Amino acid sequence: MKEQLKNTIRRINSGFLNTLKIWLREYQVIFTDVGVLIVMIAAPLVYPVLYSLIYKPEIITDMPIAIVDLSRSADSRQFSRQLDATQELRVAYMATSMTDAIKQFKLRNVRGIIEIPSSFSKDIAQGNQTNISAYADMEFFLYYKTLLLGTSFVTLETGKQIQFRNLVQQGETLQEADAAVNPIHIEDTSIANAVGGFATYAIPVALMLIIQQTLILAIGIMAGTARERHARGTLVPLDKNKMGTFRLVIGKSAAYFTVYALLCVYLLGIIPQMFGYYRLADFKELAALMTPFLLSCIFFGMTLSVLFKNRESPMLLFLFTSFPLFFLSGIIWPLSNFSNIWLIVREIFPSSNAVFGYIKMNTLGASITETSHEITALWIQTGVYFLTACLVYYVQVKLSERKNKEIKTFPINSIKQKLAGRLSGNTIATTSGVK
Repeated sequence: MKEQLKNTIRRINSGFLNTLKIWLREYQVIFTDVGVLIVMIAAPLVYPVLYSLIYKPEIITDMPIAIVDLSRSADSRQFSRQLDATQELRVAYMATSMTDAIKQFKLRNVRGIIEIPSSFSKDIAQGNQTNISAYADMEFFLYYKTLLLGTSFVTLETGKQIQFRNLVQQGETLQEADAAVNPIHIEDTSIANAVGGFATYAIPVALMLIIQQTLILAIGIMAGTARERHARGTLVPLDKNKMGTFRLVIGKSAAYFTVYALLCVYLLGIIPQMFGYYRLADFKELAALMTPFLLSCIFFGMTLSVLFKNRESPMLLFLFTSFPLFFLSGIIWPLSNFSNIWLIVREIFPSSNAVFGYIKMNTLGASITETSHEITALWIQTGVYFLTACLVYYVQVKLSERKNKEIKTFPINSIKQKLAGRLSGNTIATTSGVK
């Protein structure tokens, strides 16, 4: 009984030491491979800063527009000045005609055109409705949004001023006129994105995709490198000691997890602090979400790594999937408009649920309970991809063991005799050729 207990303890210690050995060896592979360091360390460090700097203003302000003032009246000039006074728009050109304004638009001197009709002042004086034509630049959606916001604000305010003035002229008091013009006071409060900025909207998606894609790419590069370096192109090295499947999966994943856990502190803690993004989630909530996300990405990457025969193959997968995953996240296009097949496809990738969970926690202030759907989905993916990773590595371990036995049992003496025979034959052939 004691001997059996000692053997069990010995096997546990041996398994732990082998797992630690694999863990440390994976660190060595990561920090001695320049390509892996660029993908795994440099890209997550640089990309968030680069994206945040590009989109740092968050919103477009003082967008240049051209005004075609066909009225040329005091009212139209006042309307133009109000447009120029908005945060969104800047009157950069006063066109003499629509043709002149279109010419400036084609030269990219302006990004929108406002046309004031010739009957503008006359319609206002007679109490008739007048029309303002706004021509937006639709090649970039934010230009359209900016022109629409600025023009709508000035149009509504101008309408209220005209109505207020008419009521006062009709004998209404200032208080009565104000109540008639503004019967309902609306307080506009933006939830989750107070500034309405593009960076606050897109960066959460980018962060999750950076973590997932760089992690899978790095694992794939290391797998391709292993096949290039190991004897007979095996994924698992032909070690003398037996490399168990469970030990390989746990050892490798531990190395990847610890590296990316530190990167997550930078990506989800320091980056939002640096650029003033929303930070409503605390460490406990983020840990509850990111732990299954990292594990599912790691096991998913290890499952896919068996497909890569060289270092270049993972890059093709990276380029092919990154942009579609941005759309599948459900941020660009609402999930309610997705077909069932695409709803199923998006569940394959851990980033889909991670994006929604991160936005709920960090920008809407949701708790772990309120994000339980996304967290549960990520844990399910972790379990499924752990099993698939163990399966593919089990096959690779068995393949490596079989090739190792073949090498050991291969008749070395016969190889030497064949080589000696070939060498002597080549010598005779060379000699006869000289003669």
